[in-house]
Amino acid sequence: MNRLTHLAAGALVGAAALVASGPARAQTLMCNDSTLPNPIIVTGSTAFENALRVLAVKLSAEALPSTIIYVAGSGLTGSCAGVANVMNANIDLGGTSGRYYTTNASTGDKNCTFAAGTKPHIAISDVYYESCAAVTQPKPADVMDVNGPVQAMLFVVPKANTTTQYLTYKEAQLIYGCGVSSTRTIAGFSMPTGVYCRDMNSGTQITVAKNIGLSESALVSPICINGGGTGGVVTGVTGFADAQNAIGFIGADAFDGQRTALNSLGFQAVGQTSAYLSDSGPDKPDRKNARDGHYTIWGYEHFIARTTGGALSTQAADLIGWVNGTKTSANIDYVAIEGGAGVIPICAMKVKRSTDAGLLSPYSPPEPCHCAFEAAIGKTASPPNCTACSGTTPCATGTCRHGFCE
Repeated sequence: MNRLTHLAAGALVGAAALVASGPARAQTLMCNDSTLPNPIIVTGSTAFENALRVLAVKLSAEALPSTIIYVAGSGLTGSCAGVANVMNANIDLGGTSGRYYTTNASTGDKNCTFAAGTKPHIAISDVYYESCAAVTQPKPADVMDVNGPVQAMLFVVPKANTTTQYLTYKEAQLIYGCGVSSTRTIAGFSMPTGVYCRDMNSGTQITVAKNIGLSESALVSPICINGGGTGGVVTGVTGFADAQNAIGFIGADAFDGQRTALNSLGFQAVGQTSAYLSDSGPDKPDRKNARDGHYTIWGYEHFIARTTGGALSTQAADLIGWVNGTKTSANIDYVAIEGGAGVIPICAMKVKRSTDAGLLSPYSPPEPCHCAFEAAIGKTASPPNCTACSGTTPCATGTCRHGFCE
């Protein structure tokens, strides 16, 4: 089988680096300072932080502003760590660090310190509550898990590696389940020191592991090197001495900022006869194959919080509303924010699933936003087969949503 020609670059519609906007600057400000109005304290995954950062800047400029503060203390980050933080009724963030987002992107994110007695309002997780091993199971009745935008997870190799263009399910399972060596070469990889992973609390690792039939706890040294986070994986893969032997996995939003340094690999899932990129082509950011079900390594961003009397806190409800478009403002377009940050709003999906790595089924969003999403992620005013519209230029067919006829 020719690895250079087997990759399916695009697909018909199916039926079925973390890079910050700027460096964090040391601050002495307390996170409950009066200059940070209406704080929404978020813990958990950083995979959604690119989008969160843009939303936060928009919220800080509203007539009734809010401040999103991300829990950044050591040992407190990561999908399942965030869920555990929310579940811990006795948690006290006092003395730990937080990160908030400034209206001046050139000055970067800001640091603050949480006051004693502070608790997180909501966790962001790349996986369902049930996929986190270190929390009470089954999910308690007072905990709400709300699906948000979709994040694709990608296997990546250095840009110099043009030989490896895809992995099959079995190859990925062998690389990360059994390991590679000088006597056990899999898909061209033979050096375990060049194989990068995360840790068992990482939502990225859980998503990838479940999609290749492994437990997240199996991905450990010496089979793979824990990169410590998206940035560490990117640094490890791009800096490895032998470009042909370096591989890792990161979120698609982080990959978008690393396209000049990394190549993403297609993935051939169980039952497929071809491998598919998450996008319709190597240089076409549109997530078409993830959106229509051909590329299968993806999951929802989950917003997980405790309820009181069946109701979320104002802070948790507001954040979920802004992210999913049920809370609106003339200055905030959630599709443009999420698409621009590389994640897929649910309104741009054509398939759905109810468990991590679960079976896919067709999905028809009640208010589709396919064209608006492709415009945002592709940084283009006119995506293929899309018609722009406005209040003065109505649609001949369809409904005008987010500037396009859908």
